[in-house]
Amino acid sequence: MDNNWKTASKADRAALYHVARAIADTTDLSVEAVMEEAFGHKLMVGTDYLSNFRSGAIGRPKAKLIHAWIAERHPETAHAVDPRLFPKPNTNAWDNYIEERGIRGKLQIKRFTKDELNLIKKVKDRDAPDATLKLGEEFCFFLRSDIHVHAIGFERYKGEWYLMPLGPNSSHTFQLQSDEPHFPIDENGEIERLSEESDLDMHRFAFIVSQNANDLPCTPDTKDIGQTAILHYIDVLFSA
Repeated sequence: MDNNWKTASKADRAALYHVARAIADTTDLSVEAVMEEAFGHKLMVGTDYLSNFRSGAIGRPKAKLIHAWIAERHPETAHAVDPRLFPKPNTNAWDNYIEERGIRGKLQIKRFTKDELNLIKKVKDRDAPDATLKLGEEFCFFLRSDIHVHAIGFERYKGEWYLMPLGPNSSHTFQLQSDEPHFPIDENGEIERLSEESDLDMHRFAFIVSQNANDLPCTPDTKDIGQTAILHYIDVLFSA
């Protein structure tokens, strides 16, 4: 679809409902609340907006407002649900490098369930998240390595990249042990539990590993990555 909502078909508008439904399922909003946020006002009492939206009968101007609101606030989740309506957001050189050179599928998430670690599903669909976690749910990362390597991690949320202080004393770099594929690890060699408490929607985690610590970038910049460095990434959807 060319996203010209002036001529959007009924099927296009119904497809938009499914995206709005997915946004509602991963946030603390209802579909009605998504619509109100997009319209900038409360829904009129006595009008069955939800049924009209679900069936694709919602007005095209209203569909355009909903699409614009979702595209601005939840672009990655929307793309994962319907890449036709929501093409991949614009990316920079670092994002392109990850897409082209990064390895997806080896870096994994494990959740803590009754003090046991359970592996979350592996990658099946490239446009779908690799894992889904609830806010506050405890997890750690898992990456098997044949050798001890140095590592650094970055997290992307809503288009911005951030360094992850996962090393000892909150340092940015750490060592990944070949005999212990879980991380982060504290000073006593125990697995540290991570959780996301507030930021809903899609997060991308990228880890660069190398035998040579000098090959690790200090910032998300392709110019700083050494020749021996290998990049792994995973997409995680956090829901309410």
